[in-house]
Amino acid sequence: MSPNQLFETHIIPATGKMFRYAKSILKETELAQDVVQECLAKIWTKRQMLEGVQSPEAWAMRITRNQCYDWVKTNRFTVISDQEMDQPNNDSADYQALMTDQMHWLEKVLDTLSPKQREIYHLREIEEMPYQEIAEVLSLNLSEVKVSLHRARTKIRSSMEKIESYGVAN
Repeated sequence: MSPNQLFETHIIPATGKMFRYAKSILKETELAQDVVQECLAKIWTKRQMLEGVQSPEAWAMRITRNQCYDWVKTNRFTVISDQEMDQPNNDSADYQALMTDQMHWLEKVLDTLSPKQREIYHLREIEEMPYQEIAEVLSLNLSEVKVSLHRARTKIRSSMEKIESYGVAN
C-alpha cells in the first residue's frame, strides 16, 4: 500500500479520536481543532514513515498528545474546564438537573486524578483504545497502564459513591 493510501485508510478515520483526545487535554474545541490540523499536516509530511509504523493510529495519537503538550508548554496554558455540556434531549427538568449535577461531580472527580491516570482513563473509556496501544501512545509498559487504569476507576467509583451517599467528594 502506498503512503497516501495508508494515510487515507489509517490516519483520516482516526481524526475524530485525535480531536476528542486533544480536546480532553486542552479543554477548548477550537484549539483542539487547530492542534489536530497541525498533527495531520505533520503526519502528511512524514507519510513515507507510515509503511514502517506498526500501529498508525497509535502513532497518530502519540503525535496528537505531543502536539497538545508542546502547545501547553509554549503558551504556558492553564487548563480551564468548559462549562458547556452535552445533555440528553429530555423535557424533564428533574432529569436534566440530575444529569447536570452528576456531570459536574464527575468532572470534579476526574480533575482529582493525576494527569497520567486521566489520560489513560480517557484513552481507554472514551476512545476505547486497547491497553497495548495506550501503552505505545504514552510510552508506558502494559502493566503500568493496567495499574493506573485500575487505580483511576477505583478512585472514581469511591468518590462518586461518597457523593451519592453523603454529598461530599473527599
